Amino acid sequence: MYDHLVGEVVEKHPSRVVVRCGGVGYECRVSLTTVAELTVGATQQVFTLLHVVDGMPSLLGFATRDERDLTRRLLSVSSIGPSIALALLGVYTPGELAATISRGDVPALRRVKGIGQKIAERLCLELRDAMRAFASTATGGPVLTLPMQSADDAIAALVTLGFTEKDARDKVDRVRRRPDAAASTDTESLVKAVLQM
Repeated sequence: MYDHLVGEVVEKHPSRVVVRCGGVGYECRVSLTTVAELTVGATQQVFTLLHVVDGMPSLLGFATRDERDLTRRLLSVSSIGPSIALALLGVYTPGELAATISRGDVPALRRVKGIGQKIAERLCLELRDAMRAFASTATGGPVLTLPMQSADDAIAALVTLGFTEKDARDKVDRVRRRPDAAASTDTESLVKAVLQM
């Protein structure tokens, strides 16, 4: 229904953005990778995917076509919804995720919040061939780093991804107490570290 939006990014949060087009603000659920590529106040293009479950629509937004195309494939697998798809794309670039699935790397997939053994195996079984083709064409560029933000932003992003607030706060605190905590001081790094716990 909607292929893309071109407009001003008026709000940016760890798991959603608002893009104003023609006087209308469109709220899009996004991955950390997409958030990192958008700038508040800038006019940018966001590729979109309308996802409807039980009559409840949500608009997913992506910085690249590759990310959107990969999400379409992920959503075709039973038990995979937008939260899990965006969590996967918050940890891996499209190219990395396609390569991980195509080689059947179940342990790597299980490091992402919400991915258990059965779902990881189903992803590899159902998408392995499609991901081989995708991995060879995906750009899979480097993940950009978000500017410094508070731990509260990371907690809010984790709650959106399915954690309880208490669990999210506990895990973020654990990451911040690690010896290598200096490497996880911005929102994106904190969320990625928690998703890989």
